[in-house]
Amino acid sequence: MSPRKQRIVLGILLAVLVLFSFGIAWPFASALVLSALLAVMMYPVNRRLSRVMRPGFASFLTTLLTVAVLGTTFTFVCVTAVKTTKNAYTALNQRSDEQRGSPGRIVGTTDRIVDAVATRLPVPKETIRAKVLSGMETVVRYLFVQTEAAIQGIVSIVVTNVLAVIFLYYFLRHGEGWLRSATTLIPLNPDITGNLLRAAHQSIIANVNGVLVVAAAQGLFLSIGFWFVGIRSPLQWGVFGAIASVIPFVGASLVWVPAVIGFVVTGAYWKALMLGLWGGLVVGSLDNILRPLVVGAHEKQNPVLVGFAMLGGTYLMGPLGLLFGPLVVSMTGAVVEELKRLKPVPQELSRVAGD
Repeated sequence: MSPRKQRIVLGILLAVLVLFSFGIAWPFASALVLSALLAVMMYPVNRRLSRVMRPGFASFLTTLLTVAVLGTTFTFVCVTAVKTTKNAYTALNQRSDEQRGSPGRIVGTTDRIVDAVATRLPVPKETIRAKVLSGMETVVRYLFVQTEAAIQGIVSIVVTNVLAVIFLYYFLRHGEGWLRSATTLIPLNPDITGNLLRAAHQSIIANVNGVLVVAAAQGLFLSIGFWFVGIRSPLQWGVFGAIASVIPFVGASLVWVPAVIGFVVTGAYWKALMLGLWGGLVVGSLDNILRPLVVGAHEKQNPVLVGFAMLGGTYLMGPLGLLFGPLVVSMTGAVVEELKRLKPVPQELSRVAGD
């Protein structure tokens, strides 16, 4: 068999093995993506440390530093959130006890809702009360199901984080070598391969910058909303909102929705309405506005196109689509640019395009 035919056979075999490898690695996709993002962000630190110590120890130290910083931040946020939530719950109970007494707290809230609706609609109070109680039961059941799912997901989160730490070390230690080996298998000019890799790197950095900008903006606006309705420690809750904003689909609503429910329970309907509108219309829309702008500006792409890429990627791949959607758009643009360099546009078409 000629060398050319052998390369073709080996190429086909490699393609099949890569497809199977993707299937094997897919259950660990979340850990791989998380560790890859951290590796890209921490690579400059790891490179500087590698200049003054052994590469293996430098990678271990960088991984340990990353875990220490993120773990300390997460622990501090959790402890503070528990304390603050406990204080808020105690204050809520005291306020409710002063108004109607603890045993009749839910009944009193139901009566206020029924009375408010009955004065505006020609519907018997018994019918309204049944609908309100049914709605409350549905909400409680939903919250119970979500809490149970969150508890069950703790094991998955712990496993994902442990795997991400392991992958992070190996990405830092061997990632550069793996990347060089992979580029030698790509049948393209080294300059073209380098340009495509730079485009992918810039897309990842742009997405990380977009996440950070959105988190800061949502935390700031959430603090303003909490301060306006008179909630204690608005800056602290803004920090929690900023951290929660990185969670796909739910985001900062994990912080302001319970506050709205608390206002409804205590009868502060106007505050609940104002905070709900502020959280849903202002805080919630920042992600759809700022992230495409930041990512588009960094990648020199149209923000509308980046926004559609995020939405389409999320619909196709779930939370990972927030990263892969803009990455696909960026890589597509880079491939088109390389095709233009390889095959110049004819002069006739250039003249028509100029006209």
